[in-house]
Formats: sequence, C-alpha cells, structure tokens
Amino acid sequence: MSDDLQQRLDILLHRLRTNYDGIGHSSGRPYVYFVYPQEQERAVQRMADEQLRSDNILFIHHIDLLPLTITSLAGQEERRQQLLDDPAKQEGVAEAMMRLWARAVSREITVRLENAHQEGRPVIVLRGLAALHPLGNPTALMEFLAEQEPRNPGTNTVVPIVLLIPGIRPPQTSHRYLFLGQERLRFDFYRGEEM
Repeated sequence: MSDDLQQRLDILLHRLRTNYDGIGHSSGRPYVYFVYPQEQERAVQRMADEQLRSDNILFIHHIDLLPLTITSLAGQEERRQQLLDDPAKQEGVAEAMMRLWARAVSREITVRLENAHQEGRPVIVLRGLAALHPLGNPTALMEFLAEQEPRNPGTNTVVPIVLLIPGIRPPQTSHRYLFLGQERLRFDFYRGEEM
C-alpha cells in the first residue's frame, strides 16, 4: 500500500513543481485531494513531513487542523455541547462551527503567507482533517474556505491547497471519497483535483 502512496506523492510533487499555475484550471479551484486509507495515517504523516518540504521551487506550509479546531472553540466547550444536544439547533450549530473553523484556517493561511519571506511558490498542506468529524468534512470546509480564497501576497495569485484526507476512494468513481472510510460519509470533492 505504501508504494501506491509513494507514487501518488511523487506525482503530486512533480505536478506542484512543473504545473503550479495550472492546478485548478479545469476544476475551478486549486485544491488537490490526497485520499489515503486511514490505517496508513502514520505513514502518510511521515511521508508528508519528509517529502512535502520547502525547496528552491516550492514553499510549503503545513497546517494541522486538530490544534486549530481545539483552539478556536476554547472556553466554549460546555455551551457548544448544550447546543449540539438540542436536535432543533444541531444542524445550524454544526454549520456555524464549520464556518468558524474555515475562518480559523483562512486566518492561519493568511498569517503564514504574510510572514513568509520566500522566493518559492507557496503551497498549503492541510492535515489532521479527521478533527472535523462528526460535525463536518473536508468538502464542507473547502466550500466555506473558498469564500476567502487564499492568495499569495506577493503575486496576488491563488495558492494551491493540498488536503490529506483519511478515507477511501470508492472504485470506479470519480471525484468521490468516503471520509474516514465510512459509507455514510460519502462526499464529492469540492471543485478540486484528486491525486
């Protein structure tokens, strides 16, 4: 299984290095969905740490959603749980939290891009996406994030975002994934490419 992951990661890096400006042209957004089996989480994280690194072409920013989601709700845990326990408010609360997380991700991306003094082309890598469950999913996050499209402050071009998604790509389907490998969590990619 890790040979397949390595090949896909090599293709991703090659695409980022050789066709940076072309990412997202066909789909409308420069999002790249890298879906991998949940049991390969450690291998993917290790590979991402070792290989998705800045070089003389790319300047890669890793953003882990787990600490970001926890920090964005700090001090509100009890109230959030009360609202989620109310069936009449549950859906609205979940959507509000997804918007809150999308704004937190957007702010983190903006800070990273503004504080980076790099010559290379910036790339955002979102990891720890399992932190969105059970209230959200990567597709919903990207829909909300698209409202504040991250741009390179030096060139004003849209920055590619790579999503490391634990899940499964169902056979003989395109642009679909099962988040966390669960059939009930079947989603379409939001205007992005699959790798």
